[in-house]
Amino acid sequence: MKYIFDFDDVLFNNTTQFKEHIYTCLEKAGVSRNTAEEYYKKERVNPLHLKKILAHFSVREDLYEEIMVNSKNFSNEELFKIIRKIGKDNCYIITYGNKEFNLDKITRSGAGDLFHKRNVFIVSGSKKDIIEKICDKHKDEEVIFIDDKAYHFKDLDFKKYPNLRTILYTGQNLKPYLPRS
Repeated sequence: MKYIFDFDDVLFNNTTQFKEHIYTCLEKAGVSRNTAEEYYKKERVNPLHLKKILAHFSVREDLYEEIMVNSKNFSNEELFKIIRKIGKDNCYIITYGNKEFNLDKITRSGAGDLFHKRNVFIVSGSKKDIIEKICDKHKDEEVIFIDDKAYHFKDLDFKKYPNLRTILYTGQNLKPYLPRS
């Protein structure tokens, strides 16, 4: 069995915790929360890099490190434990966003140690092509794709890839979907 995990809001508590951390740090640097939120909403249509946000607000350069140093605190440790049991050979990350920024979050969160580098994909569009390549490569195995956004499932071809299953992750326990050990 192979597992594909989204990163933000699955393996990494991005929206509820990390983004709040960013807003708090920006407020301490003199940028109001409303201003930061408005900028984020406007720019979110493109893969966003924290350095771009900080440059836009002309805050001190070392704020990036101050924000990122706490990344491990936002990891989904429950899923990390599960991934350790499943093993690197059976796990993939496919996530949307800015490549440099997401690789930094993956590394600093500790997730980078749980996946082979060749199994980590950062996309700026659809996840479909990479998911289908993984399903093709492992056509004799079940492939489970776990994401917190259902729209990532819409364009997947379940007839062509009957080995593909999806799980909409909402923080639930994933034990029923895992192999018994």
